[in-house]
Amino acid sequence: MRKQIILLAAFLVGIVNVNAQQLPLISSYLNTSYLFNPAFSGIDGKTEISVLNRRQWTDIQGAPETQFMAFNGNRDDLKFGYSGYAFNDATDIVSRSGFYGSYAWHVKFTDENSLSLGLGAGYVNNTINSSGIRVPDELDPVLYTQLSSAKFDMNFGFNLQFGDFNIGAAVPNLLAPKVDFGDNFNSPYQYHYMRHYVVNTQYNVQMQKGLMTLSPFVTIRANEVTIPQVDAGLMFNHKEYFYVGAAYRSSYAVTGNAGVHVTANISLGYSYDFSLNTYGFALGNSHEFMLRYTFGESKKDKRLENEIKKLKDRQRRQSGDLEDLLNDRLDEFKDEITEQQKSLFDAEKEAMKGELTEAAAEAAKDAAANSGSAQSAGANGRNNVGGVNSTMNGGEINGTSGNNTTGNNYPQTPQGGSNVNSSIKGYDSNQYAGNVQAGSKGFYVTAGVFGSQNNAVKLQNKLRSQGVGSDVFQDSNNSMYYVFLLKFNNYEAANQARNSNFNGQYNGKLWIKVM
Repeated sequence: MRKQIILLAAFLVGIVNVNAQQLPLISSYLNTSYLFNPAFSGIDGKTEISVLNRRQWTDIQGAPETQFMAFNGNRDDLKFGYSGYAFNDATDIVSRSGFYGSYAWHVKFTDENSLSLGLGAGYVNNTINSSGIRVPDELDPVLYTQLSSAKFDMNFGFNLQFGDFNIGAAVPNLLAPKVDFGDNFNSPYQYHYMRHYVVNTQYNVQMQKGLMTLSPFVTIRANEVTIPQVDAGLMFNHKEYFYVGAAYRSSYAVTGNAGVHVTANISLGYSYDFSLNTYGFALGNSHEFMLRYTFGESKKDKRLENEIKKLKDRQRRQSGDLEDLLNDRLDEFKDEITEQQKSLFDAEKEAMKGELTEAAAEAAKDAAANSGSAQSAGANGRNNVGGVNSTMNGGEINGTSGNNTTGNNYPQTPQGGSNVNSSIKGYDSNQYAGNVQAGSKGFYVTAGVFGSQNNAVKLQNKLRSQGVGSDVFQDSNNSMYYVFLLKFNNYEAANQARNSNFNGQYNGKLWIKVM
């Protein structure tokens, strides 16, 4: 009798080993990846609760049936995630139930590349339901032995994310504990957990800016004694409405998945497995149902929205600063134009004064000639006609408005002859501003050009405070004011000085003005 019970238990456990490899088999694992790899805990930035129910081989009495209740979440900084689940996996009189808790650490190398490490720990209870055993001798002592035993176990997993590509691995049943049944006979029988290995790969093809995702995936499950099982499939997910997918599970079945996003927080899913093995038609097919509820928005999506919002705000601020800068430059340009027009008006006014002065001088000369006063009409004389003063010197008439020599009306930086007072060294003293006639013919290496004399003087004073000698002259052809540092007799020398920034002695921009 004892042997019959042991053989029956071994047979039922063997079914689980061959097909599910001691791990509860589910088809919705893309939606609940943290159930088989703790590194996926909180990886999507969502806080959610999921409920799953699976019935396998529906045409067989006592066929495997599995239930899950799971939760998944993360911290606000998205660096750490957590998950937990309780499950019950029953096959006729043999059942396993327990709970696991997992914690994951997400290390971001860049915005698109990261490494996730997860560790889970759980408590699993294994039971043989003796009430389901039908035997002739119901008082057999084997039926009254210890038929329930619990063990502590751990899971470990990692996942690498490179943009939209994920590759990871997990080791469920890490401790591989041994479960002993029976304590009232000489040789107790054991249920031995085996260490499992799960490898997962997935690539997400983003469409319509992430609203839809097409995900090919491959998952491999293996242990020390069974043939590895490979799942290869394709999942399409429209984040607002539905998802649909299909997969091939080697030596077992073809799986179809479909689901609908009832609201932004509630999703319903269904999976159907059509058996392909020898006894598929006799065993029947499998059905799996999933209900998932998400609390609020994904923290990952919300964080991305906040980053986009910050970027837009920064762009608006930069646009406002640029607009203010353009307005300031426009005001400066208007002021320069106004100043230039005023300068032209003053120049015309002074020219008219000069003409009037010259005419007055001629009139005085004629009057003196007519009166016979030859002495007053000499080479040097002074007249006061109609309140206008004029001085005649060697036939040259200078008006009271100033002289005509270009460059003598602006601040200069005298260099003192051969003693050059400038931080720029290495050139002939006659080439420095202050030692040359400003505005005469030549090639000027200039530091600035302005429509306003005041702005030119400001730059000259700034250069002077830095120890750089400079001078200002106005080009009568365009009425612009030029602040220059040195003057050269040929273009090649001026260009060499400009390109080398005076052999590295000047840090600002330089131009060449040809007069």
